[in-house]
Amino acid sequence: MGLAACGAPPVPAAPAAPARPCFTIQGGSELRPKDAQKTLDELVVHIQLAQEDEALRSPKSLADVKAVLRRDTVYLFPNAAAFARSTNTLDGRFLEASLELLMGESQLVASQVLTTQAAWVGGDLRIARANLAGEAGEPSSDRGRMLAQLIRVVEEGNKIADALGAVAPSHLARGAEVVRGLRAEASADVRTSVLVAEYHRLRGEWKAFDAAMATAETADPSTPALRYLRGMEQLERFRRPDLGAVIMRESLAAHPRFVRAQASLVLMAQSPDVALRELEKLKSMNQDHYLVMLLEPTLAADQELTRMQGRGPVDAAH
Repeated sequence: MGLAACGAPPVPAAPAAPARPCFTIQGGSELRPKDAQKTLDELVVHIQLAQEDEALRSPKSLADVKAVLRRDTVYLFPNAAAFARSTNTLDGRFLEASLELLMGESQLVASQVLTTQAAWVGGDLRIARANLAGEAGEPSSDRGRMLAQLIRVVEEGNKIADALGAVAPSHLARGAEVVRGLRAEASADVRTSVLVAEYHRLRGEWKAFDAAMATAETADPSTPALRYLRGMEQLERFRRPDLGAVIMRESLAAHPRFVRAQASLVLMAQSPDVALRELEKLKSMNQDHYLVMLLEPTLAADQELTRMQGRGPVDAAH
């Protein structure tokens, strides 16, 4: 994107003619999906997965696909979705729809949290840029190096956030396509109602969400998937992250390995210190989780700067 300064405006032909702006914006700021996907591919290729996840990189059964879904290892979702589709079975289609919708949501959530992190550490980021503005070469002090590190991880995070936001819609579109097929093929299956509710939640279509949830909850409203939907409803529909967090913690108490619920608590955190604590819990469940890899460097750098500068942590109720 470029800014071109204008010259002196010409004399208008009539008094009603609008004045020309002093600057005109040239070019577009939209990140092309192809470039965005390249950014994410480069990110994934350098990731060294834990042995447990590495074994699932190329699924060999629907049980493997379910394990990928359960661990919420987003890097493996595309291969898992492709395998589920290749089985050409009803169970495979349910899994493919779930993976595609969750892939899109995970990417949008990661994009949102990466954008939020810049606000979380905004004060330190401003100080970092001001401190390093007049220095030549690499910083020589520990504090200077940490300030430089904070700038790098936030700027890289912003780049990745843009890429995630550009790629996510393609996964949501594919998920929606599979869900439409399931509504025709298995309309009475409660799993279809859960997926329909998920789809409408992601789109903010709350009346349709209510209708789908009314059907889905006739079976067992306490299932992890339905509790997750109710928790996210509090955050997204009612703007009550505190109540959403209560539901997620209740769900985790009943299902301690519910990775997706723990990831949502990072999203609902109201301060970087709380976010880092929730991130540590997420890491203990799955060290390969998207949010751990994307957020930990920034939050850890900010925490270390807080320690070095003698400030107390800014906490929030949790």
